[in-house]
Amino acid sequence: MTKENVAKKPRRREPPQFSRAEFEQRVERACKLMTSARLDALLITSEANMEYLSGFVTQFAWNTPTRPWYFVLTRTGKATAVIPEVGLSNWRETSWVKDIHTWPSPRPENEGLDLLKDVFSRVKRRYGQVGAELGAESRIGMPVADLLRLQRLLRPLSMVDGFHVLRTLRLVKSPAEIARIRHICQIAADTFEALPGFIAPNDTEKDLVRKFQADLLMRGADKTPYTAIGSGQGGYESIIMGPTTRRLRKGDIFLIDTGARFDGYFCDFDRNYSIGKTSDEVRRIHDLLFRATDAGIKTARPGNTAADVFKAQARVLTDAGIELGNVGRFGHGLGKVLTEPPSNKIGDETPLVPGMVLTIEPNAMYGDGKILVHEENIVITQGRAKLLSRRAPRDIPIITF
Repeated sequence: MTKENVAKKPRRREPPQFSRAEFEQRVERACKLMTSARLDALLITSEANMEYLSGFVTQFAWNTPTRPWYFVLTRTGKATAVIPEVGLSNWRETSWVKDIHTWPSPRPENEGLDLLKDVFSRVKRRYGQVGAELGAESRIGMPVADLLRLQRLLRPLSMVDGFHVLRTLRLVKSPAEIARIRHICQIAADTFEALPGFIAPNDTEKDLVRKFQADLLMRGADKTPYTAIGSGQGGYESIIMGPTTRRLRKGDIFLIDTGARFDGYFCDFDRNYSIGKTSDEVRRIHDLLFRATDAGIKTARPGNTAADVFKAQARVLTDAGIELGNVGRFGHGLGKVLTEPPSNKIGDETPLVPGMVLTIEPNAMYGDGKILVHEENIVITQGRAKLLSRRAPRDIPIITF
């Protein structure tokens, strides 16, 4: 990629920064949900939830396991940060929360637990329960041994699962959040459209993914944490692998799936390409997935459920003779994490409401263990869902060297 090419990368206008009112509304909703769940407070240790509630953004905290970071929000709306001293200026620069307690971390024998004990001793108790990130699709950003020790230190408060509160809180996105997801989706769509112009003969999967990620960054993406690629003669067999040293050649079908980020929010969609002319079977499967995606988008509206979205996609495939097998799901929620609730699958009866962001992701097996996947990102509205990604072409794009 030459300096001239880099300089010519168009940059989309970025959404404005989150307002203070945005965080006030999040805290207000969190407090109502805590009351409904009979929680006196929430203990937050993960990147997504801490950013969402406190506004704290850092390059440092989530790339090292040495220091834990804590955020406490009470049912009455009091917010407190308990953080390593090294992060004090970073916190003051990015977060609205002014009550900050620090300690000289790393200090493995006591990483802020005495400070947390003091903070929770001042919590106004009504239910005697603290919600933590313990449930499905949750991750704890502290050593498990410290978590167990903290449970003992908090007595008579008991630590319980706060997953339902956090899931409900982040399930419906605000207009400002949707604007960020739309922004990164459009950046990724620009890169996908440009891809045929920068793939070269004898490129390996690694070569192509590096150029793809560089293009995303130069167009305005903040990070490219997830870029999967699958390739092979007549099709690929994996949709979640990182790039290998395999060289791309005529007769290959390949997929790139990207989870790029802007301002803390992900896109998540893929595109398929054929190097040279492809088979009638691949064209048929690609067209079926296009139609299954349309069916999912049309079904993704208020009054239906995540399971209904799965069924609509599955019906297109099974009517065409495709065996579903153990597919798991045909899409999921999207936002501050690459995959969020709900899951578009049998049994997930989550009602769809305006403001929810979903991926629509049908897949089909064919040939001798080959798989083809199609994915788009949408937002639920009062009527038909709106695309956040730019719709893929119905026919698989052909690349010629």
